[in-house]
Amino acid sequence: MRNLLLLLFLSLGTWLVALPVEAALTVEVTKSVSSALPIAIPSFGPGLPGQPTVAEVVRNDLSHSGLFNVLPPASYPSDPQDPQGVQAASWTGIGATGLAVGSVQRSGTGYAVTVYVYNVATGKELAAKRFTCSPAELHMTAHHVADVIYQAFTGKPGPFASRIAYVRQNGLNYALIVAESDGWNPREIVQGRMPILSPVWSPNNQQIAYVTYVNSRATIFVQTLRNGHRVAIAPEGEIVSAPAFSPNGTELAYARSEGGETNIYVVNLATGQRRQLTHGGSINTSPSWSPNGDEIAFVSDRDGGPQIFVMNPNGGNVHRISYSGGYNASPVFSPTGNLLAFIHRTAGVYALAVMNPNGGDLRVLDAQGNCDHPSFADNGQMIIYGTQRGGRKVLAEASVDGRTLAILRSNAGEDSQPAWSH
Repeated sequence: MRNLLLLLFLSLGTWLVALPVEAALTVEVTKSVSSALPIAIPSFGPGLPGQPTVAEVVRNDLSHSGLFNVLPPASYPSDPQDPQGVQAASWTGIGATGLAVGSVQRSGTGYAVTVYVYNVATGKELAAKRFTCSPAELHMTAHHVADVIYQAFTGKPGPFASRIAYVRQNGLNYALIVAESDGWNPREIVQGRMPILSPVWSPNNQQIAYVTYVNSRATIFVQTLRNGHRVAIAPEGEIVSAPAFSPNGTELAYARSEGGETNIYVVNLATGQRRQLTHGGSINTSPSWSPNGDEIAFVSDRDGGPQIFVMNPNGGNVHRISYSGGYNASPVFSPTGNLLAFIHRTAGVYALAVMNPNGGDLRVLDAQGNCDHPSFADNGQMIIYGTQRGGRKVLAEASVDGRTLAILRSNAGEDSQPAWSH
């Protein structure tokens, strides 16, 4: 790999470029719960030319969560857009349990979007909300509508009004892309001939840290999305990898390789002051902060193969938590800290798995293809990760209970190493 990198010419820009629609991701639900809630989503009215309507976005979001069975619009008895048009009996006749009606109306130079959510069986209104937005924000507003519906029936915040970052490879070209959670509105943040690795969001979603190569050396950059400004982390010439923001965004943990050793450091992003957390001749990498900042999970081969350990932010109280199998790597804490997602080798496949922070209750969620770089949605209920289907790298989303699974794929290249915004 090092010899290959020496032959490649570094051509990295810090662009914020909109990609064509065909570069967006398509979502295919491959696993859903048998008890998925039957729900009807009437039209909400027309949308913008060349874009999915609000109702279409909402239907797609709810469907790919695997928790909702969106009934076909052709079966709907009517197309109500406000509470006065709702007649519960007519919707029970098509098998609906849930119903969400609403409208999209022009409001000055933008739009007003309303949604009303009903339990058809009881006739009870579960939620009602109104959003205002610009035309450019209409697609994201539809995700907010889907979040309202998701929370009304599950009691948990929805994951849809968020963004994802991921790496796309097309031939010898690499790009770091940011898009809405369904892959819509993709934008290239960085592109070039050098590999791009390990993107992570800052806690306020204003920056992304990632790894790429400068003068054949792996370098971490922290890039501000608003203006494309980026800063290299660690002194010039060091080989660094695996960035991870602290929960308050003031520090960045990372791995540094030198003299045949790889150890974990933490840098204060304001002052540049660093502290070394691990020592010794083993490989220590892939740090991940707990939500409260009290612990850092990491991977070490100090006991032989790669296994997951936990330590305090000062490097103390190191203890191993993974014991099942000979390879466990890429740990990441859930937003509440009740789970760790990681890559677990089983039957020769690098599978997506979860376990408790103490190492118990290991569950494999996806072993259909080699997986990489798990990242939790902010509601803690879903995980996005890279995997393989049909010999190609694609993105996937799985629920933490393993009951739902969706594949996100593109015809514009191979995608990997996703990260969900907070």
